[in-house]
Amino acid sequence: MSAGATQPADALAAGLEERPRAGRARRAGGSRLTRPRGPVLAALVLPAFALFGLFVVYPLISSVRYSFYNWNGTGPLTDFIGLRNYGYTLTSHDFSPEFWRAVWHNVYFFAVSMVLTLLVGLALAYLLLLVNEKASQRYSVVFILPFMLPPVVVAYIWTIYLEPDFGVYNTIATDLHLGFLAPPFLGSTTLALPTIAVITAWVGMGFPVLVFLAAFSDVPRDLLDAAALDGAGRVRILFSVLIPSIRPTLVVITSMNFIGAFSTFDLIYIMEGTQAGPSSSTDVLSTLFYRTGFGGFGTTAQSMGLATALAVVGFAIVVTVSGGLLWVQKRVAV
Repeated sequence: MSAGATQPADALAAGLEERPRAGRARRAGGSRLTRPRGPVLAALVLPAFALFGLFVVYPLISSVRYSFYNWNGTGPLTDFIGLRNYGYTLTSHDFSPEFWRAVWHNVYFFAVSMVLTLLVGLALAYLLLLVNEKASQRYSVVFILPFMLPPVVVAYIWTIYLEPDFGVYNTIATDLHLGFLAPPFLGSTTLALPTIAVITAWVGMGFPVLVFLAAFSDVPRDLLDAAALDGAGRVRILFSVLIPSIRPTLVVITSMNFIGAFSTFDLIYIMEGTQAGPSSSTDVLSTLFYRTGFGGFGTTAQSMGLATALAVVGFAIVVTVSGGLLWVQKRVAV
């Protein structure tokens, strides 16, 4: 076998050797850490449990309770209506079309984020694995920067770029006589949703890239050497060795993308307003909840009880799908 067949594995191995593996960390001096006693353990975990109960469990239980009432958000809970808010959300002719349209838009966000994460995120992580450690660290900082920016800053920057009259992108396209490639991205009912979905995926791309890079770095070198001995090139090693080895990580990123897609709000709110325009073409569950709970132009129904029922249904969707993905993660990790 020629020496060139081992070059892909050598390049990968060089990148792997420069990075510490997650499983190599050992306790200094080989000493064993003593397990904390009961009172000490309780003192350590009780504050966390108290905060979790105060800011997560209690609001969740309160939301479920509010959803059974016809309540405007102020005053006592007196008008008990049972499951009527849920029926109105899921089956009414007035409100359910808005609900299901919002759910579809959330699913669309998830699909776009997954496609870009798998295609771009895995490719960037693999490229970072091939370069030396110092270059990898520099590029990692560049990739994570959008993730660290406040949503207001991101929305403002992209609004300036995509402004139809004086925006940076449209001005350059017009100067190059490519005006047909400069439509009103945020003002089109067909382009606004995919545009904001791509921007959202761009903002969050740095995190999965770093997670994929860490997972790639933890793949045993023996697998890479065996693939090189079989004559596999870099692309074949990526698809036949590295990606199958990080399947649990892929499931975790999928779960996080799904949760993020169903909790998206800030960029849509800042760039399109509470109406999620144009013509509700970017409406998602969060913006629909906002209008339903707090009112505003274009509100079909305003009731805090109905809004909490909407939130509970969205929470149930996220929990159900996340639970299914957790089961899949346990299966692929075996």
